[in-house]
Amino acid sequence: GHRVPTERLALVRRRLTWSFGAAFLVQLWRRLRLAFDRMGTEYDILLCGVTGFAGKLAAEHLLVKSYPIKWACCARNEAKAAAAVKTIADRVGATALPPIEVACLISDEAKLRAVVKKTKVVLTCAGPFEKYSQTLVKVCAEEGVHYADITGESDFFRKMIAEHDATAQKTGAKIVIHCGNDAIPWDLTVFEMSKLARSKGAELAEAWTYGEFGATAAASGGTLTTAIYQLGKRRGGAKPDFDPLLKRPDGSKSESLTKITNPKQDVYCDEFAQYGGPWIMGPVMANCVRRSNALLGYSASLTYADVMLRGHPTWAQWAGAKANEALVGAAVMAPRVFARFLPAPGEGPSREDMDAGYLKLHGRGRMVERDGKETPLKSTYHFPLDTGYLMTAQMLVEAGMVLLEKAKAGPGGVLTPAAALGSDIVARLDKELDAKFELSEA
Repeated sequence: GHRVPTERLALVRRRLTWSFGAAFLVQLWRRLRLAFDRMGTEYDILLCGVTGFAGKLAAEHLLVKSYPIKWACCARNEAKAAAAVKTIADRVGATALPPIEVACLISDEAKLRAVVKKTKVVLTCAGPFEKYSQTLVKVCAEEGVHYADITGESDFFRKMIAEHDATAQKTGAKIVIHCGNDAIPWDLTVFEMSKLARSKGAELAEAWTYGEFGATAAASGGTLTTAIYQLGKRRGGAKPDFDPLLKRPDGSKSESLTKITNPKQDVYCDEFAQYGGPWIMGPVMANCVRRSNALLGYSASLTYADVMLRGHPTWAQWAGAKANEALVGAAVMAPRVFARFLPAPGEGPSREDMDAGYLKLHGRGRMVERDGKETPLKSTYHFPLDTGYLMTAQMLVEAGMVLLEKAKAGPGGVLTPAAALGSDIVARLDKELDAKFELSEA
């Protein structure tokens, strides 16, 4: 047959080598430039939303822990933010106050970008996140700045994956969604189950979580505002080819799929001797697990369900809960009329109620070995205080500390706590918050 001259083959080889080499050098230069830019940053952590209920708790945790880092707050109203931080500092006996950077999260991208470029990690408690964090995520992804939030909004998560995952991969920014009660305990429970299964040469086939909350659990004004915003917004528009939660780093649809089997109504849970059933955050926890499976490949066909245990409420407690659900529903339909009867943004449960709260998340799983042998798994994740707000804010700060300390570990992208933080966050929450995770073969 016809032979290609050796000189031409050599030329093609040189051109291919140069082409791939140039692409590698461009990528390397981009990463190095961002790394050098970060070396000159003023802050390690930038906290947004400090005038809100959860934001104040996050600032309190940073002040109390007094980690050897440089941190600042970002707010639209400097005086209001400074007053909020000073009040917290006076209460906890802190003397070193963080600086306040002034920027609006939604109206001035250039100013927000200038502030974000001063830090290594951004933490935000400002919700609804679909309203207040879209520009913040965009800027963090573009500037290679790590980001974590406490959102419980699956639509926001999907939108950020679709719009900023590819950019964050290029810059190395880890955009970590759901770093509070929604959904670190649930996401990491399933992650650790899968990790144990893999260590045994097996695969996690099924996982169930059963949430047991303290009787004092209550919603803040910010959470209710977010719920009203999400439930009341119009939905529509073109649908993507597949759920963005299933998007792999290369843009294709993941082959690791999750079947969600959350109960539609209350059922009696024999093991716990009480009823359990659906709750408003159940789909959010499930979507977070779905994203983690898509990225980390727990199983090609994982089955997952989340159940909220009802406990043994008195008739008055049951009636009060139903009345509050009705009020929230009315506020969705007519917010101008009914929203004023709910807690306002910045308001939330009392400190006494939060200190009396707790979360005990029970996990049950089933792993399957290559020979078909099945082994049940059993876990408990115990948080000693209220996780709805108090420990949510603390979890966010500790997630930020992991991002800061493990800044260069792992790829960037729009990620879950399991995908971005893994067992590091479990170990840190144990050490700093006394949150105990136990897992064994049942």
